[in-house]
Amino acid sequence: LVDKIQFIIYNKQSHFKQSNVGLSLENGELGGITTIMGEKVFLYFNGSHQDFDEQIKEGIARVLINQQVYGSNWRQVIKNSTLLTLPDWYQLGLTSYIAKGWNSEIESSVRDGINTNKYKKFNRLSEQDAVVAGHSLWAYIAATYGEAVIPNILYMTRVTQSVDKGFLYVLGIPTKSLTKEWLEYYRFEFQKMDFL
Repeated sequence: LVDKIQFIIYNKQSHFKQSNVGLSLENGELGGITTIMGEKVFLYFNGSHQDFDEQIKEGIARVLINQQVYGSNWRQVIKNSTLLTLPDWYQLGLTSYIAKGWNSEIESSVRDGINTNKYKKFNRLSEQDAVVAGHSLWAYIAATYGEAVIPNILYMTRVTQSVDKGFLYVLGIPTKSLTKEWLEYYRFEFQKMDFL
């Protein structure tokens, strides 16, 4: 990180919702979402230390990813954000993977999504489906190629201004082939679990 991360913490979710600092009206809902503005992370304490820890991890992960992909100073951020738009599965999935790791809740969601063919049109996923699918894709990349390739993918995505080229230059395969491998990997894993 270039600068320190500043955490602005609210006592309750209602106070967090009343604040207009960093307000984004895209989804119209702030519940359970950690808001990021530069190096400022806005969170609230809802009485659960585990949830609060996850919010902190998620905030740190988002700041790190944003700095890696978009740069650290405002000129780089403006230049890179106009040339590169990351899909939700990429950015939010990676944030979720870094903050939460692999757990039974994610595994159940991935199994459900694969069994119901939810992830067939990978680039068209939105909201929670995109987060879960992206989370499992990054977990697959870490398991198959090693966690060390993730920063390289982020860097190449920034340099080439393309998500597909970032994967192609680091992993040697395009995104479409990667998602096919990912889907086959999890189908096979879940079939093995069903036989046990």
